[in-house]
Amino acid sequence: MFKCAIKILLAVLVTALLIACARNAGAATPGAEALLKQSDAYRNGWPSYVVRVKITDYEAGKADEEHLYEVSQKGTDKTYVEFLSAREKDEHLLMLGDDMWVYLPDTSRPIRITPLERLTGDASNGDVARTNYAADYTPVYVRTEKVGAVECYVLDLSARRKGATYHRILYWLRVPDARPVRAEFYLTSGKHIKSATFDEYEMREGKMLLRKLTLYDEIRHDSHSVLEYSGAVQRALPDKLFYQGRTDPF
Repeated sequence: MFKCAIKILLAVLVTALLIACARNAGAATPGAEALLKQSDAYRNGWPSYVVRVKITDYEAGKADEEHLYEVSQKGTDKTYVEFLSAREKDEHLLMLGDDMWVYLPDTSRPIRITPLERLTGDASNGDVARTNYAADYTPVYVRTEKVGAVECYVLDLSARRKGATYHRILYWLRVPDARPVRAEFYLTSGKHIKSATFDEYEMREGKMLLRKLTLYDEIRHDSHSVLEYSGAVQRALPDKLFYQGRTDPF
């Protein structure tokens, strides 16, 4: 009788311990959706804004080309990109939902493109025009690990809409504030084609925003592109800016 009572007591204690451990693990595991939304704020400071992006392409460690763009974004589904470099004069790009077009001065109709297609160097169209990951990807918390001396949450993002630039992203976010630190980008085939480091941030109108991002080609390892963001400002953008039927720059 006594031995039976001891067994029951031990069973109850073990069950209680397992429940407590499960609860603590659940409390320690961060909400992936909340982290991803928080991280997006470092790249998209306001619901409607304008920012300039300078992209410098490097080959074998030497600067090769430089391009300048002005990006106007409204919500998560509307982006207008004006090409400002002299040799790309009058070119512009438009994203509406899952669709994307480029407008060229010597063509009468817009050309449909994909977010994954190359914009310049190692930067895809979506790297500039499609930066709201919470709208495009389903995140899963994987683990916590250090990148250098920085403690990071690691999220595994899988595309949940056809307009997403990449099929899968591994994303490292700084533990205290979900600030992006690095990323790895994968194709549907599983091939790791590109990596990114989020190098510098700055305060703009009370917002901490990304200032410098580097994209590394994982196929040709001697190539990378540096994206520098400047002049980010909140702005009310008219819907006519995002009209697909337009053929002229705004």
